[in-house]
Amino acid sequence: MRYRRAYLEVSLSAIVHNLRQYRQEIPEHAAMMAVVKADGYGHGAIPVLKKAIEAGVTWAGVALIEEAIELRNAGIEIPILLLGSWFPEALPAFSQYGITPVVHSLDSAQGLQDYAKRQNLRIKIHIKLDTGMGRLGFCEKSLVEFLTHFSNYDHLIIDGVMTHFSSADEGVESFSQEQVRKFNQALSLVKRWHHPTWIHLANTAGITEVSGTRGNLFRVGIGMYGQPPSACLVNPVQLREAITWKAGIIQLQQHPAHVPLSYGRTFYTQRPSQIATVCVGYADGYSRRLSNEFYALVRGQKVPIVGNVCMDMFLLDVTNVPGVEVNDEVILIGQQQGLSITASEMAEQLQTINYEITCRISKRIPRIYT
Repeated sequence: MRYRRAYLEVSLSAIVHNLRQYRQEIPEHAAMMAVVKADGYGHGAIPVLKKAIEAGVTWAGVALIEEAIELRNAGIEIPILLLGSWFPEALPAFSQYGITPVVHSLDSAQGLQDYAKRQNLRIKIHIKLDTGMGRLGFCEKSLVEFLTHFSNYDHLIIDGVMTHFSSADEGVESFSQEQVRKFNQALSLVKRWHHPTWIHLANTAGITEVSGTRGNLFRVGIGMYGQPPSACLVNPVQLREAITWKAGIIQLQQHPAHVPLSYGRTFYTQRPSQIATVCVGYADGYSRRLSNEFYALVRGQKVPIVGNVCMDMFLLDVTNVPGVEVNDEVILIGQQQGLSITASEMAEQLQTINYEITCRISKRIPRIYT
């Protein structure tokens, strides 16, 4: 049962539409991975992934071992790749839950080898190459050492090789192409001794923006949710934003001119004003930095935020909205009567990225799937 008049509508049909758009951009023989880390970028990993599987996705990608276990406990059976790092406490989960780890360093390889040897297991791994991200991955020197002494890792099977683009969403290919070159050079070294099944470089932006990234596994992250990786794409696909963030007006008040509103008195009414209190705040992921700087939609009009956003509420000036009433619907992200507010628009106001906007919408906001 839903008690709050604030919730996130997640359109699963939009998820399917977006996946189909990317499916058209990759080779027919290739597979798609749905990246559902951070609870599906705030959309809800389990419902999104189940729909993505219906749409033909055959891999899932997560950042944390806890995320992978949650998927398995929900009945997800497709391969799950743990894209992030892991600690020794996670080792038993790889075999118990059938999770494929990414090995990104000599230390991570040794830890996994020691565990697999003790348990008399052979574990399939994907190895990650650092081609320019500078975050996780084998550099050229450590990769050579790993491969040269691979007899010391006889309980590991290299089933995949991957890298990650740092700048595929910038509209200029030059650095990404340098990453492709480094990856192909390293891949040829791996293939001297091993026969990995899966080769993957491309994230969402890399699928359409970087030529020559023709592996056989493509990782669709932010684009699956209808969010463009950036505004600089040369070859954008037609996406549908999957979320609509709705709230309700819980009180209306008439104020004369020169009345301070909310904490800190950062806003004073400039005229007799009708002010609406909305039942969402920064504890829900609605940034306090939107105070006095952004807007919402009420009855098909953009109305400004006035005063500081509070933990559980914020205020809108609805003076110019005819007929406004308590319980009226407020759109924070989404469309209403031909107007829209996108996560990207909010991100631009906050000088961040749309990824952060959707990921920060808190668990206090129920998700409803349509």
